[in-house]
Amino acid sequence: MYQPYNMKDVLDASSKELFTVISTFAGGGGSSTGYRLAGAKILAVNEFVESAQETYKSNYPDTPILPDDIKKLTGEDLLRTAGISKGELDILDGSPPCSAFSVAGKREKGWDKTKKYSDGKQVENIEDLFFEYIRIANDVQPKVIIGENVAGILMGEAIKKYNEIINEFEKCGYEAIGKVMNAADFGTPQARKRCFFVAVRNDVMEKVGLNFMTMENTLYPEPFGPQPTLKEAISDIENDEEEVQMLLDFVQGSFQKKWIELLPFSPDKHRKPSDPEFIDINPKQSMFNMIRPAPNLPCPTVTQAGQKKGLSGVFHYDSNRKLTIKELKRVMGLPDDFKLQGDFDQQAERVGRMVAPLMMKALSSNIYEKVIKPFNDR
Repeated sequence: MYQPYNMKDVLDASSKELFTVISTFAGGGGSSTGYRLAGAKILAVNEFVESAQETYKSNYPDTPILPDDIKKLTGEDLLRTAGISKGELDILDGSPPCSAFSVAGKREKGWDKTKKYSDGKQVENIEDLFFEYIRIANDVQPKVIIGENVAGILMGEAIKKYNEIINEFEKCGYEAIGKVMNAADFGTPQARKRCFFVAVRNDVMEKVGLNFMTMENTLYPEPFGPQPTLKEAISDIENDEEEVQMLLDFVQGSFQKKWIELLPFSPDKHRKPSDPEFIDINPKQSMFNMIRPAPNLPCPTVTQAGQKKGLSGVFHYDSNRKLTIKELKRVMGLPDDFKLQGDFDQQAERVGRMVAPLMMKALSSNIYEKVIKPFNDR
């Protein structure tokens, strides 16, 4: 059963200051919210997209933000802002843009090397950003590094990039491993799979008795409880009536109307216009990204583009409209009173780009208990 929560819960947990974190590619604060729920103190963040900075500031105004492109930063910049020395930081976090390795992208045909944001920002050569992140990590030398990427990095040709990343961590003095986690296994009402790299500094490995063979079972938390369903998460929400009507009206005037009306309300499984039963109407089996979700399953993955009004994505299970912002926050496992900046599409994009906070809470809590606390206590 999904458990709603609010920003007071986040700030109360963070006040314990159990461990320290610097977050790069911090976005609007999804991963930071997860770390705070685990009891972390966020010393500083780096985020260069202005709309993401505004969302971050509106929720965590006291956290210093370095607004520069990471290619222009050094680890010393982060350490100076955080007020700590090399080697002191508990966790360095980072979620470099990762659509180049997406299953839905062009993994086998030559990766898309550019990422664009709704506020006009554009990132070139995004496949290099994970290595910029490792460069920063080498400068900072945290006890643990956590990096997030799409699950597709462990598939097909992308596995070569995965192995390069592991090798670069090793050159910096870390033992590293990656594993795919599903947010639905950790209290989030969304089937959102991501690969999480965890790298532990060699001296920390030795002192806490870790080795490569024991890393996976030690570092990654076990799934818990039944997966929360979409209906459990959003059925009690009191939506803004104007927003709901706006979303309904948009569908009636767009290409979406023809296709979404094919899909029955409250299906037993997620349905798409590309399903075989619609082959006579849709012989090309297009519209495979338009989904009528099953209410009694976790929501399908919401994406930064898919939840905008004018694109295919996840719709409501018993209404011909996209999910509202309040519903999207629940689906991502954000606090109910988490603030998002911009118009509807900008807010939807911001949610779709986030790391699911409850998944990050589970991972970082486990790493704190198994690695950071034992090392610091020694």
